[in-house]
Amino acid sequence: MPYTSSVIDALWQERETTIPTNHDKQYKVVYSRPGNFFDIIISHDREPVGFITLKYEGEGTYSIVNDTQINPHPSFINTPGHGIEVKEKFRKRGFGAALLSLGIGIVQRDWQVNKKGGIFKVVASDITKQGLGCYKNFGFTIKEGMQVSAGYYTNPDTVPEISILQRKVFFTKRLKKRLQR
Repeated sequence: MPYTSSVIDALWQERETTIPTNHDKQYKVVYSRPGNFFDIIISHDREPVGFITLKYEGEGTYSIVNDTQINPHPSFINTPGHGIEVKEKFRKRGFGAALLSLGIGIVQRDWQVNKKGGIFKVVASDITKQGLGCYKNFGFTIKEGMQVSAGYYTNPDTVPEISILQRKVFFTKRLKKRLQR
């Protein structure tokens, strides 16, 4: 069984699990389901790293929440309306893709287990330039508009594997040494 599938199984059954990495860190993942919402938070040492919130819209369609009236995570400032967010110091290490993978995996499981009708689809709207590459790499079909980009993920059978990268500490140390000269 692929690694991501086993993480999703644990989340579906236990509502929380950990993601071990190849650099001796573990990240806690918690899943909750208030109403038609699916909420996943990744944290490390009690500090939130990132979250994703999805909503079941009906007919097999799930959306990454984009509602300016909702701020699902007060520990993330300035995120009202954002359905996915990774704190700045954790960016560029695969957490956004991990959240997408876990979020889509959970809603796929919901679609399969609860035999929801329609064609499976995850919709992301208002994709920022910052997140566009992540969505494209993940396999979303992007529809770019004048001011708004939207993406659609329609493969109910696969979820890309999770890969969280180690922070490049050695590069930072070398750069500091060079600047001190």
